[in-house]
Amino acid sequence: MIKILGAFLILFVTVSCNNSSSQDTKDKFSEWALKNSQKIETLEITEKQDDLILLKQIVGNAEVVCLGESRHDIHEQFQLKYRFIKYLVEEMNFTTFALEASLPYSNKINDYILNGNGNIEEVMSNMPGWFLWDTKEMRNILNWLYEYNKGQDTESKVNFYGIDIVAPNNGLEQIFKYLQKVDKPYLEQINNENFGRSIIEDNQWQISQQRYSELPEKEKQILLKNYNTLFEHIKLNKENYISTSSENEYDWILKLSYSANEANKMFSETDRLKMGLIRENAMANITFWIKERNKNIILWSHNLHIAKSEFTMSIMPENEIKGMGYILNQKFGNSMVSIGASFNQGKFQNENITFEPAAPNTIDGTLAKLNTDYILLNLKGNSENKDIEEWLNKDNVMRVQSFEMICIPKKSFDAIFFTNTISKVNYNPTTLERLRN
Repeated sequence: MIKILGAFLILFVTVSCNNSSSQDTKDKFSEWALKNSQKIETLEITEKQDDLILLKQIVGNAEVVCLGESRHDIHEQFQLKYRFIKYLVEEMNFTTFALEASLPYSNKINDYILNGNGNIEEVMSNMPGWFLWDTKEMRNILNWLYEYNKGQDTESKVNFYGIDIVAPNNGLEQIFKYLQKVDKPYLEQINNENFGRSIIEDNQWQISQQRYSELPEKEKQILLKNYNTLFEHIKLNKENYISTSSENEYDWILKLSYSANEANKMFSETDRLKMGLIRENAMANITFWIKERNKNIILWSHNLHIAKSEFTMSIMPENEIKGMGYILNQKFGNSMVSIGASFNQGKFQNENITFEPAAPNTIDGTLAKLNTDYILLNLKGNSENKDIEEWLNKDNVMRVQSFEMICIPKKSFDAIFFTNTISKVNYNPTTLERLRN
């Protein structure tokens, strides 16, 4: 009996010590996190922006600021990024907004926020490839940028770009229209060439991918040849085309032909990882092109695309991925800041989707322990606590879309903004019906 009691006491003491150690680590992390973060007071757009002062410290002298998101449909993350954009534009003189949206369609949005041309609701709802962003939240951002631009001189106005390649048909239309003006003989020469336009679905690139997968290899090779020939022809005729149009117009068409060529390569690829990496490299290349023409860029994209370090995904854990953020970081270095997004729990009422509270040992769950609605956490600098440093510098889990991202927090992101509870974005009616169908 004495031996049993002794063993029980040893076990009790051991468990108590472990719990004490665990609690101590939790308290120290909370203490460190609260010291290196700022509570965000509201989602509402307000002229008082004192609760975002930490954003200026995180960004510093960086000229590229990447704003991530856990999913493409979270109202609270859209709202917080709206506030970040407003702050970066007004307080830090950022003049470029680049979005993970298709490049060919972005010129209409840019025309609206610069010149007020078009009805923004009609532009958004009638733009294939745009439906993901056709929300009340995004419309409010674009309307704010339009109103802001009205009071600025040309140099201070905010420009808009898309960086994605997944909807190339509209790009081809613009290219052929341009060739009609600058090189009609060549347009007639390629008039009957196969560019696969009937199987490309700009509204939903997964449909294009599926249709490409059903093509014979011989037809894929023809498409690869035709797209590449078009791109090379436009490159080789730079001087002639500029003399007939303008340098800016030619520059736009050249980038559209690059985008269409990369999209065709992506759709033709059968390996899922290679297909994704073609897209990541192309988006990075388009971002480089934007940066050459603009000093400061706000880049809105998914966490997966803006991670500065290698990561893996739960759906393909054997593959280490170096995405767009990794490629950008290799060139921009300290001139680039990536701010990831995290959340704890929530519900999408209309879709009957519930997000249970995040697991305690994940990035999301760890931040949930801070018991705050919205917070911006600075991951820069070092902690004197070895347990905290270990957490910051080892693989950890983060929820993204319907799976998980495994990344090193401090290497992947310079900061993380956290939302405790999430809800669904507000799609515009036309797009909502399109999504339902």
